[in-house]
Amino acid sequence: MASNSPDNETSNGRPSKRRRVAVACDACRTRKSRCDGKRPSCSLCQDLGFECVYTPPPTAANVIVQKDYLHGLEDRVKKLEESFRAVRGDLDGLAKRVDCGQRDTEREPAISGRNAGENKDETRTAAPMPDLTGTEDSVDGMGAVIFADEEDSGFFGPSSNIAFLRHLSSAIVQPGYFPSPGAAEGGFVNASRPSSPLRRRGQDRRMQVNIFALPPQANTFELIERYFSNTGLLFPYIYPPVFVDTYRQMTQENFNGVRRTWLGLLNMVLAMATITAIPGSASADARIEESDVFYQRGLGLCGSEILRGTTLEVVQYLLLMGQYLQGTQKSVQAWTVHGLAVKAALQLGLHSRHASKVFSPIEQEMRKRTWYGCVVLDRMTFGRPAAIPDGYVKLELPMKREFETPTGLVDDETVALSVAFFNSTIGLYEQLWGVIELLYGQNIGCDDPLPVSETVAHIFSLEQRLFSWERALAHPLQLISSASIENLPRDQMSSNSQYLSLKFQVILTLRYRNLRVLLHRPVLVKFITASRSPDRDPQDMRLLQQIGMNSLQICADSAMGIIDIVHRMVSEPGWKHSLLGAWWFSLYYTFNAALVLIGVVWVYRDASLTSSPMTDQASKARQYPGRAVAALSRLDEGNRLVDRCRYYLEQFSKVLDSPETGLDSSTTTLPALHGSRAGLTGDDFSLSPFGMELGEFMMDGDLVATLDRQGLLPVHPDSAFTA
Repeated sequence: MASNSPDNETSNGRPSKRRRVAVACDACRTRKSRCDGKRPSCSLCQDLGFECVYTPPPTAANVIVQKDYLHGLEDRVKKLEESFRAVRGDLDGLAKRVDCGQRDTEREPAISGRNAGENKDETRTAAPMPDLTGTEDSVDGMGAVIFADEEDSGFFGPSSNIAFLRHLSSAIVQPGYFPSPGAAEGGFVNASRPSSPLRRRGQDRRMQVNIFALPPQANTFELIERYFSNTGLLFPYIYPPVFVDTYRQMTQENFNGVRRTWLGLLNMVLAMATITAIPGSASADARIEESDVFYQRGLGLCGSEILRGTTLEVVQYLLLMGQYLQGTQKSVQAWTVHGLAVKAALQLGLHSRHASKVFSPIEQEMRKRTWYGCVVLDRMTFGRPAAIPDGYVKLELPMKREFETPTGLVDDETVALSVAFFNSTIGLYEQLWGVIELLYGQNIGCDDPLPVSETVAHIFSLEQRLFSWERALAHPLQLISSASIENLPRDQMSSNSQYLSLKFQVILTLRYRNLRVLLHRPVLVKFITASRSPDRDPQDMRLLQQIGMNSLQICADSAMGIIDIVHRMVSEPGWKHSLLGAWWFSLYYTFNAALVLIGVVWVYRDASLTSSPMTDQASKARQYPGRAVAALSRLDEGNRLVDRCRYYLEQFSKVLDSPETGLDSSTTTLPALHGSRAGLTGDDFSLSPFGMELGEFMMDGDLVATLDRQGLLPVHPDSAFTA
């Protein structure tokens, strides 16, 4: 019988429907009693004194949460919001202090406008610029992830200095260092590096780089002028009038609407102008640090665009970045960036005559020069397979066009001379392609070493081609000797065209002699291989002694010529030093030549190899590693990369004077080879083996093994070769 209580009746007297409870308590569910669902305890449990517990079923659609739990969650969210506001306030204050500090120290105006923030207050300080390789810290933001050591790896072909140094090391160190003759023919090498590199000088500054800043207009234009008077003449793929007019227009419009890619290209121009400044104008550390700021800005502006590569501007930007990275401790990145430049150039059809027909004459010429810039730099990066096959190079050579008007930076005669020099470089590196193809198996690393007869035949054929190239050089670009440089006046030439002509001659001569060393080096390798072989082939030895001695002499003469030119340029203060071009190429040529001469002297130590006692030329060559050390000590004082190469060369040269080598003990030891490395610490040398110039000077492990076996390895805890 229904109850007539008010709770069970509506206002009109009709009984109400029983309210359904979503979840009954456990006690009521067990007793199968009706539960009124009151919380925290239902009425029945209160009357009976039971503990009331609600356990929702796993498939419940509506979960009832207790109010105290919700209040706890709300309190936690509130505390997190308060902490976030406090952190954000601290970060805003820090950003303002960093921005003000940078403006006070650099006094560089921030770029405003559509691509750089709508007003100056929105100018942002960039986050720490990562290296192109993406190195990260070893611990993440929460302190929970710890990364293992990374590994630097790379392949280097037979033409690399790594391969040659291994041949030389295999002859000097104890037997069994290389398990087989082929182990010295380049190959895959790797080295472990920490996942979080040690902090270096200048790193704190990179943390504060403002990618939307530029130096004052007067300083910027001075660097632009310096670039087009130096690197821009050696590699004329950026048209100065258009570039300068674009900069002036952007400054007049306060950089409103400027393209990020053009601004990135501008920063790379400024970086190259800074790092290639004449040594002595500023300290090496200062030049490298200042240029790195421009590099970081360029990378920050175009970090995403370089993966697209859809404009000529991007290809030029990548080419300049690759050239810049060759002069830093980022040689692995230089090769990677060069690959991006080549792919972007192919994507744009810069290699195709038909693809360029739709463009104006000036654009056609710039596309052609940019393509040949890719080709030249592709041939200059020794030690690795070429990215551009010779069959892809079919365009006619660049030429001076009537539309090329002087800009005030360089005159018309200089422009014509620059194009002639560029074409001569293209022709020279066409010969380099033949050398690497025929004598080094295109650096693929798949072929066995050539027999002596085939090697000599190829060298003779290639020598004839190289002679034809030399004979075709225009008069202002003819090769120069070190004696001619010595007779130059002390005062700089009054005519700019005469100065540039001499500079082009010097650079072409160094490139030519270095190529000739590379051409005849396989014969030297044959001699070095025979020196450590107990079973020499009599026929090969006779052929080497009859024909190969001429190659040995040419190789030594070319190497000594390189060292003489560099030594005389850096020994005389004044304008002659600027004739060498970028310091890292002079470093590479000098270091390579010295290694080759050490190899020549090592071969001549064994009369059974050469069938004759040490000649006057070999005795002269013995003095040149010390001359190379002296040249490097004056090349760029304070440059840690140069100091490292010089120190390596000093230590390796000591092997020639060690009594264990069996050399003539009456030979006077060069004092330069035993000089102290004052001012150098272990941190100056604790670099990756891939940090050497052009990525292939040497592998540290090879040199360490050599010095250790000869007892020349320093034992001081701050030693450059600490394990």
